[in-house]
Amino acid sequence: MDLRIRVDGTAHPAVYGFPRADLAAFFKQSAAFLPGGFEAYLDLLPGTAELTFEALDIAGQWHVLHTQTLDVEPATAAPAATPHPVIQPHEFARALLNALRADETDHASAQAAALPLPAVLRFPHLPFHGHLHQPTLTERVLFGRLRIEGWLFHETARIRRVAASVDLQTWQELELGGHKAYVEAMYPQFPHAKDCRIDGLIDVPAQLPLPLCVRIYAELDDGSWHLCQVQRVHTWDQETEKAPLIAHRPITFLQRARELDRRCRERGFTVPRTRDFWRGLRQAHAEYRLRARPAVSPAANAAVQGRFNRPVADATPTPRRIVLFTHNLAHEGAPLFLVELAREYRTAGARLHIISAADGPLAARYHELGATHQVVSTQPLLQSADRRGLQRALTDLARAIDLSATDLVVANTLSMWWAVHLAHRAGKPSLFYLHESTTPATFYLGHMSPRTLPLIQSTFRLATCVSFLTETTRNYYRPWLGRDNHGINPGWIDVTAIDTQLAKLDRGLIRQELGVAPDTRLVVNVGSVCDRKGQHIFARGVDLLWRQHPASAARCRFLMIGGRDTLFDRDLHALLRQLDRPNLTIIPATADPLAYYRAADLFVCSSYEESLPRVIMEAMVARVPILTTGVHGILDLLPDSEHGCLIPPGDSQAICDGLQDLLAHHEAAVVRTQRARDRVVQHFNSATLLPGHVALAACVASSRP
Repeated sequence: MDLRIRVDGTAHPAVYGFPRADLAAFFKQSAAFLPGGFEAYLDLLPGTAELTFEALDIAGQWHVLHTQTLDVEPATAAPAATPHPVIQPHEFARALLNALRADETDHASAQAAALPLPAVLRFPHLPFHGHLHQPTLTERVLFGRLRIEGWLFHETARIRRVAASVDLQTWQELELGGHKAYVEAMYPQFPHAKDCRIDGLIDVPAQLPLPLCVRIYAELDDGSWHLCQVQRVHTWDQETEKAPLIAHRPITFLQRARELDRRCRERGFTVPRTRDFWRGLRQAHAEYRLRARPAVSPAANAAVQGRFNRPVADATPTPRRIVLFTHNLAHEGAPLFLVELAREYRTAGARLHIISAADGPLAARYHELGATHQVVSTQPLLQSADRRGLQRALTDLARAIDLSATDLVVANTLSMWWAVHLAHRAGKPSLFYLHESTTPATFYLGHMSPRTLPLIQSTFRLATCVSFLTETTRNYYRPWLGRDNHGINPGWIDVTAIDTQLAKLDRGLIRQELGVAPDTRLVVNVGSVCDRKGQHIFARGVDLLWRQHPASAARCRFLMIGGRDTLFDRDLHALLRQLDRPNLTIIPATADPLAYYRAADLFVCSSYEESLPRVIMEAMVARVPILTTGVHGILDLLPDSEHGCLIPPGDSQAICDGLQDLLAHHEAAVVRTQRARDRVVQHFNSATLLPGHVALAACVASSRP
């Protein structure tokens, strides 16, 4: 998937991936081309030079391909001076903010060293013209997806489609069309300069080494493919993005900026002191102030455990009137958590009112409990430009929501932060359940103005109690918590109910209805289709299984259960069409996935981010062998390989290897399922845990708001 040439210990990147239709024909491939062509330009000293050609595989490992010795003659003329590459103001600002994520003073040096040099390995050659605005030298990759944006056109021919790839496993089509006014002004003589914008997201498996190599391809109307641009980029992922910036001090900002500037210049970059440069610094400083961790963080030390940890039922009465806030009423993990909690509150005698930001099928479940429900719009909150605007939107919501007769407000998920503020305004105690293993800044990135962050972050000290399902989730919020207004109270699964339902399901009949033959291994990936759940990486892992272990892949059927109608769903369907594996399909989301567990031979969770996922607990109860990413609270459920197979997030090769291991040693995997079931029954059974959550509500309601 990439090539480099090492000379005297220094690696020089080659331009690899030129489309070769002749290679596809020679190797009898059905593809239009194989991306096997390459070129490289090297400046060699006179004398004998040894060139070592190294290839990068899909697992992210470099291998020696070939060694060649050259006798280099002295040049007849001095080589032309190479201009210093320029760091644009926004690139410098991004690197500076990343340099402020760690206390170590040499973090700026590390950021400068990570910038790719050279960055652009190939510009579009005539008769193509083009440029990439994204990626720049350094870019954010969230949940394994990188944005590509720029423009591309051919002087005389129409471009049929544009595609991009970082691993050459597949080529993902970009949206082609849209005006770039400055391009049209620069090239009025070329009709195709109109509607030349390219834009889209491409997958980035986590095992790929940095810098990434992005390749842009164009297919013309005659069916020919062309490698137009090759550009390298240093990236950071969602876990790096979640790290709060260090405590705000203007002198620290100045010191890091100077150090980054010095180190970049030492590497050979030019850092122009333009008006845009100073504007970029001011914007970076403003973001630093908003995203810096507080100077005083009472709960920053992991030894601070809070006072709301697994309370035991006592004489404290259950609150009589409880208002519950949820972001939606869909059949998803967090809303299901709340409806089961509501049932327990109702059994204890509470009267319930549910407030949701979106309606959905779970409303009927609440009505069965005698609850009333209300749907409110949160759009004014999301559209607020700053703290003052957000306060006004909260005031408007407070007029629409009556909490005067409430004994306790229960807010479920980070999206419901505003319910805590309404409770505080009404003088009512609040219990805030957090399921998201992320920070507010990352959660709302691109969805709310950064200037609203301080008010959102104040929520975690304002709440009477912030309850987390796992310690790994709490760690993301420690900078903003009070000293004792929090605790760990694990989530649960209703083992008895699942056992009862599973006993009614005929495995053979379900598999027959799904069209799964008795000798076929059914592999299921259950969960709402979205980038955070990593189904795009799962699909790539299945494709690698076909390439590396075709006999194993052919014996399987792969189902992703949780399809919806979102942009990501459409991208995932496009990826499946490109991969063209007929036994890999998406099934629409269902309110009752237990039939799939009953029919399955293997369960896969490919998530980048979780707290305590319901789907894994369901698989544990159902005794299905589990292959999962070992992230956050998943490690509370499956602490080691004795309970399931754990892999790093975002790694398509690890998914392939994990699938092959479990398929090849299925009997051993089945043995582990009993240990997994024993663990979920002992530690996460609703019969054991739900009474503690009712006791928590009583404890919080009796506390001062």
